Amino acid sequence: MGVTIRGGMKRKAHLGARFGVVYLAMLVLSLHWAVVTYINSTYLHDFITEKTIGILYMVGSTITILAFLFISRILRDIGNYHLTIGLAISEIIVLVGMAIGNDVRIIIPLFIIHHAIVPLLLFNLDVFLESFIGNQEEHTGGKRGLLLTIMSLAGAFAPLATGFLLGGNEPRFYLAYVTGALLMLPFVYLIFKNLKTFKDPAYTHVEVLAALRRFWVHKDLRFVFLAHFLLQLFFAWMVIYTPLYLASEIGFKWNEIGVILFFGLLAYVFLEYPIGQAADLYIGEKEMMAVGFLILAVATAWLTFIPTASLIPWIITLFLTRVGAALVETTTESYFFKHIEASDANVISFFRITRPLSYIAGPLLGSFALLYVPLSMLFVVLGVCLLPGIAFALMIEDTK
Repeated sequence: MGVTIRGGMKRKAHLGARFGVVYLAMLVLSLHWAVVTYINSTYLHDFITEKTIGILYMVGSTITILAFLFISRILRDIGNYHLTIGLAISEIIVLVGMAIGNDVRIIIPLFIIHHAIVPLLLFNLDVFLESFIGNQEEHTGGKRGLLLTIMSLAGAFAPLATGFLLGGNEPRFYLAYVTGALLMLPFVYLIFKNLKTFKDPAYTHVEVLAALRRFWVHKDLRFVFLAHFLLQLFFAWMVIYTPLYLASEIGFKWNEIGVILFFGLLAYVFLEYPIGQAADLYIGEKEMMAVGFLILAVATAWLTFIPTASLIPWIITLFLTRVGAALVETTTESYFFKHIEASDANVISFFRITRPLSYIAGPLLGSFALLYVPLSMLFVVLGVCLLPGIAFALMIEDTK
């Protein structure tokens, strides 16, 4: 009996250490991503027009989607560990190139590769985490909430660092990209040192049409997929259009934009873990998801009606948008991963397709809207687009 207890405690401690590695790797990856993501569109604007910027996001996202469609085959051939290491090293090389490059013919392909790689790295960490969770689905909400909180903590502080690196007048973009590349070094070390012996699950090969059919036939998966896509559409528009609007239309400097984003993103830090716990223990995901979409839609539309360059109104309104986004993100993640296993690589990849898909739909919809409305009105358009999320949330079967 004593041996059994000690063996169980040892396995539990080993599993806890592996969770810690994934959480720490996600923290570093999120720092890396957040340092550069809000400056990409402004950086590219030095080389190309606003309309072309949207095209580059769409091309990079298309590459990601194609990779996701064949991800099970790739994982069976080389394994999740080797794929993660290879993508991470590629990302370091790409960011260094963006930092030192000054030729549009070099910058454009490097950005496309960068934009394609990040969602794949997030997917790799999903596979690690879901494998470690195993059949303990009753803890999925808490673990996903903690993971999202870690990502959000990095995402909140990174814009402050970015604002400091860029400065107030002539932006020093190269410093941000060098910092992003350096942050990938500890990520590579963490994976190499701790997950080299990771045993890949038996990845289920699912044909594209069969995977689509599963999402369509499974009502709950279908609606949570659509809800998560709307959330990713919100994220895409915030990343592409908000920095451009704050810098070019409102007149904020980059150090001020960093402060605004920092306080706005703190909503994730405060809320995502408690939301995950509540989804596991008390009320499930359905109601919180619907309320989140309502807050998200109203607060996003309200951004149009803040013409002043005062920090406080922007901080408060962006904070409210992230309150809604935190509710939606945690509940959609928790609900989805309670319904799948680590071996369902194709199903996970389809769920993760929502991010690159949003970077195709977002610029297309944004460019079309800009033919008829000014840049500021894009927030009203987005708010209206988010309203169907309430219906999607109410159509799923709750887990409580």
